[in-house]
Amino acid sequence: MTNKATHKKVGVREVLLGSVFLNKEVMRWLPMVGLLVLLGLIMISNRFKGEKILRELVVVQQQVKELRSESTTIEAELMNMSRYSEILRSVNEKGLGLKQPSNPPVKIKVEK
Repeated sequence: MTNKATHKKVGVREVLLGSVFLNKEVMRWLPMVGLLVLLGLIMISNRFKGEKILRELVVVQQQVKELRSESTTIEAELMNMSRYSEILRSVNEKGLGLKQPSNPPVKIKVEK
């Protein structure tokens, strides 16, 4: 009979008034509840941090994709500009007065 007398049901009123903390059985479980609350907060903060990192990762991947396409475009333009016919056209447009050599280049020998 004494066992049933010590096991008293905890109601909403006792929780709201704070008198539940006077019960010895509740106080015995309080460290475990505190640990569970702490672990829950750690899990929530870890999830938020993970989601933030994922959002940043998506932004960086999009920037890499844009920079890769820009790099390909610039590379193609550079290849087009460095063609022999494009160089001749550019020189003629700017009126630099350069002429195409008729003789092939020769190696200069210096004696010591």
